[in-house]
Amino acid sequence: MKWYEITVNTNSESADLIADAFFSIGCQGGVKIIDKQDVIDILQSNLLWDYVDEDVFNKSDFAKVSGFVSKDELTSKLAELKEIINLHGYATGEITINEIDDESWYENWKKYYSPIVIGKYKIIPKWLPKERDGNYINIFIDPGMAFGTGEHESTKMCLSLMSNHSFKNKDVIDVGTGSGILGIAAALEGTKNCYMCDIDSIAVKAAKENALLNNIDTHVYIEAADLLTQQDKTADYILANLTADILIRLSKDLIKHIRKNGYLICSGIIHERKADVIDAFTSSGFDLSKEITMGDWDALEFSF
Repeated sequence: MKWYEITVNTNSESADLIADAFFSIGCQGGVKIIDKQDVIDILQSNLLWDYVDEDVFNKSDFAKVSGFVSKDELTSKLAELKEIINLHGYATGEITINEIDDESWYENWKKYYSPIVIGKYKIIPKWLPKERDGNYINIFIDPGMAFGTGEHESTKMCLSLMSNHSFKNKDVIDVGTGSGILGIAAALEGTKNCYMCDIDSIAVKAAKENALLNNIDTHVYIEAADLLTQQDKTADYILANLTADILIRLSKDLIKHIRKNGYLICSGIIHERKADVIDAFTSSGFDLSKEITMGDWDALEFSF
């Protein structure tokens, strides 16, 4: 099978957002980011590097984000990516496409995708069933299907906060479910009901396939929907790995879906917007109970 690398030239501010866009269209071959700011951050830390290519510093705000797709997917995935970029107005320069010479590249890539342990959860690529570990709640994921595979800081922080709670016999809503990883993590613990939704039909397809991978497809309900249209649904827990702007938009409505003594766990918040998100939810009646930081991102836990 032939593989192609789609590369978007952008800046540091938009790099993670464009990476999320690649995940959302279901890049089966993975995503990579080359960001000048990452190098600067390391050089300003206590870590020592032997060599840094000076060409990295020639551009004022330089980042490249690449996604890998098969030949059959190239046209459709490129169109979907451009649609998302234009919809959100992400900063982009030239978009280039390069053919990958090695036809076994995808199989080689899989060798470097290893299980991830976060709190009480172990996230395992679907091709490594022997990595199941009785000490953890094992979540099998197809890493190329949609955003939310345990690699990104926002997903890790959600799972870390979730590790402090028990979801057994609880009702859970996972809004903006992406790959379905958060809802699946909760459902594997024995939720009473688990409702998962996303406005992206590709993400819904990925979540359904990942639910099937974990043998819980009959124990969750997944659909393409905006939670704001589902006024009758309430839960003990709401999980929302989104962005600051979307969370703020939802802040006045999510309280209608949370039960007394319930919790909201949310992430996908850059440092600069954390205070805005906190203000929005506390103004709506939530109480901030915990916050954690990882990299450039923040995650928040609210109680009600």
